[in-house]
Amino acid sequence: MYHPEALEPIVAFLRGIGMQVEYGEGGRDGFLPGVNIHAGALHVDPETLKGPGDLLHEAGHIMVMPRRYWPLLNRDVQTDIDAILADQTARDGTPDPILTRAARQGEFMSQAWSYAVVQYLGLPQECLFFPGSYQYHDYQGTHPMHAWIEQGTHFGLINLAQAGFTGYAGMFACMGDNGLAPFPQMAKWTLD
Repeated sequence: MYHPEALEPIVAFLRGIGMQVEYGEGGRDGFLPGVNIHAGALHVDPETLKGPGDLLHEAGHIMVMPRRYWPLLNRDVQTDIDAILADQTARDGTPDPILTRAARQGEFMSQAWSYAVVQYLGLPQECLFFPGSYQYHDYQGTHPMHAWIEQGTHFGLINLAQAGFTGYAGMFACMGDNGLAPFPQMAKWTLD
């Protein structure tokens, strides 16, 4: 596992913001090796986890959803979010903008959210951005996703700002002012 020393601080952080995290074989067979989601709870298998940042990434998908929907999220979070959005939209014909953002921009939001957590905890970004993470295996120097966020051109920044997690930053700073400190500082970690 890349940066195993980051696992315990990450688990403690996630539990501290209300996320249920369980250790054991339930973490196998997830979307990412070593981490799985069952009814909104994260299950982690340290033996097969590639890096503790993967745990954060999966948590980020959950965090961009209102807490009342967490129990409906399982292994394939995107499919579950799409189903929740379709069900909610079918009831009154109007798609919920929060659910729509989570369905359409959740991947970007999760990436930026994870980056902000690692910064907040003072951990090395390499626990999130390691060889093979985010489909990048061969690169020189800084992981491409890490560079994209650092350059302020990553779409997660604007989506987190629009959702009220953080202030506008990077190339998106001119697109609004929600009164919050700019990314990567976070005003909140979850949607309630």
